[in-house]
Amino acid sequence: NMDVAVRERPDLVKQYFMTSCVPVHDHYFTALHAAVWSGGTFIYVPKGVKVTIPLQAYFRMNAERGGQFEHTLIIADEGSVVEYIEGCSAPKYDSAALHAGCVEIHVKKNASVKYMSIENWSKNTFNLNTKRALVDEDGVISWVNGNMGSGVTMLYPMSVLRGARSKSDFLGVAFAGPRQEQDTGHKVVLVAPNTSANVRSKSIALGGGVSTYRGLVKATPAAVDSSVSVVCDTLMMDGESRAITIPIIDDSAPDMTVEHEASVGRLNDAQIAYLSTRGLDGDAARRAVINGFLDPIVRELPLEYAVEFLELVNLEMEGAVG
Repeated sequence: NMDVAVRERPDLVKQYFMTSCVPVHDHYFTALHAAVWSGGTFIYVPKGVKVTIPLQAYFRMNAERGGQFEHTLIIADEGSVVEYIEGCSAPKYDSAALHAGCVEIHVKKNASVKYMSIENWSKNTFNLNTKRALVDEDGVISWVNGNMGSGVTMLYPMSVLRGARSKSDFLGVAFAGPRQEQDTGHKVVLVAPNTSANVRSKSIALGGGVSTYRGLVKATPAAVDSSVSVVCDTLMMDGESRAITIPIIDDSAPDMTVEHEASVGRLNDAQIAYLSTRGLDGDAARRAVINGFLDPIVRELPLEYAVEFLELVNLEMEGAVG
């Protein structure tokens, strides 16, 4: 954990902690985080080391009216490979709580990092998290984010592709139920030639929930012959919920390829009717359609997390559809 890392590897912590990736002064909540942080995860993968089993961590907020400020610092040295998955949750209280964690990922030359996160905060939680990766030459960062729970979530993991031929993949799912606002998305900045980014965002809104995709693609003149694809899909479960898409694309690179696609849809009555003829009642048919909509993220998760994620979605839907 980060507390042990400060004692045993102060050289690495001092070099990478809130310096080039997420500076202390980045915004108000990173300044707060830097002042009061405690706990978290520290991972350093030496050159050429390939970790074959995903590393795992679990964060839980137990204090009423509490704040959680864990820090995750991942350093993948040249030619290394690592996968990391973390789960986050909080019990239900009547008073508000704050989660303002920070994730910093350094992907060195020809290294690969896959970061997976499933967040299921209680509805009294304000989830204001900061996540960012710096990717060097021929490096790869893969994000898999599942956001549910919380009263308000504002989370936009960011990839800075600063090395030639570096790559970023982002797959995010947000679930906004009653009294929930999920304001999520992805930011990618391309500052080197032949870089590429793939962004896939899927969201579900029901029971009056508000789901917002807020994304940024910024390509500098140095990002020659680079490419970006952004796809945003939202599934609306009723007429009370809202879906908002705010994609910003700032392309200053020569010979840049940019693709953007967005769709908002309602549950298909024909699909529900067909599934009903196959023996599923109305609720089971709706769950089947939603599970199919979420399939891309479920396939990326380890089995035990995939099962838990679908079960959490089904629990959120109980009493909210029908």
